[in-house]
Amino acid sequence: MSTQAAVTVAEPDASLLGRVAVVTGAAGALGSAIVEEFTRCGADVVGVDLNGEHCLHADIATAAGNAAMVAAALERHGRLDVLVLNAGAQHMAPIGEFSEEEWHRLLDVMLTGPFLAIRAAWSELIRRPGGRILVTASTSSFVAERYKAAYVAAKHGVLGLTKVAALEGAEHGLTANAVAPSWMRTPLVEGQVADRVRLLGKPEHEIIAELVAEQATKRFVEPAEVAATLAFLAGSGSSAITGTCVPVDLGALA
Repeated sequence: MSTQAAVTVAEPDASLLGRVAVVTGAAGALGSAIVEEFTRCGADVVGVDLNGEHCLHADIATAAGNAAMVAAALERHGRLDVLVLNAGAQHMAPIGEFSEEEWHRLLDVMLTGPFLAIRAAWSELIRRPGGRILVTASTSSFVAERYKAAYVAAKHGVLGLTKVAALEGAEHGLTANAVAPSWMRTPLVEGQVADRVRLLGKPEHEIIAELVAEQATKRFVEPAEVAATLAFLAGSGSSAITGTCVPVDLGALA
């Protein structure tokens, strides 16, 4: 396994002071890093997840869950400026064995859910200039992988949704962008390592070495690095960036 490079964490700043952000998937490794970074930058954050001690418990795969999280942000803070759609799920199986239940579960979380969230939050996000829609996409939004039909389809699809939101929101001063992390050493990826061992018949250490080898810098991406990119896209300095996807991939797509 490659040794991780140290990631410098800056002192608290005020780049998002006065901004209210909703973050889905907030109890996960990346979600927790996003909540921490946005809070460090001065934002009031409503973390949303099915679990998590400090999260609003809501099912973002449903219209009711998305309506509830928007209502919670407005009730607590009186406004909503930034929507961070980060919730994710994974299932690996050959297409011939991929169940409809798992297909719908993944698409509901990572494609239908973001659409429902954007629809629920739209009127508030365009109420004043500076609204932000941010989506956690993936390098799988650009390239395919075996055994990940639903994940790859959802991650490709959510980029199209992001671009449509960017075009429709432009006249209101709303921007919509995505980030595309490559491999992070998170529980979601740990599960994929086990799946790859099972599906490919390779030992774990070889699977991990292959994942690291895909990155030009030969290490895993740190969640804090992705969170910092999202925080920049949430701020005023990114006002000219919209309808795009920023790779946070250590050169994997290069």
